[in-house]
Amino acid sequence: MVDGLEGNTLNSGAKASARSRFESTKQRFFGQVLLSMKLPTVIAAAEQHLAEGKSVVMQLVTTAESILDRRLGQLAPDERAELDIDLSPREAM
Repeated sequence: MVDGLEGNTLNSGAKASARSRFESTKQRFFGQVLLSMKLPTVIAAAEQHLAEGKSVVMQLVTTAESILDRRLGQLAPDERAELDIDLSPREAM
């Protein structure tokens, strides 16, 4: 991507793609860190409600980005022209 001798960018598309992947990975990492910081409070509140005889409902949400990446990676170039992708997490079920 970058010439080691002169420092010139040889493939700007590849460099931009690498930076984009790095930034998205960094965002996912810090998202997980923030989630893990919230969990003790959520668990304590759920336990308190259960002790009071109340019901607790929790929802897990995903953007399905990793599923989309896997599905796109499995497609041939001619299949990408007419996309018909199932984003359900069937392999996890």
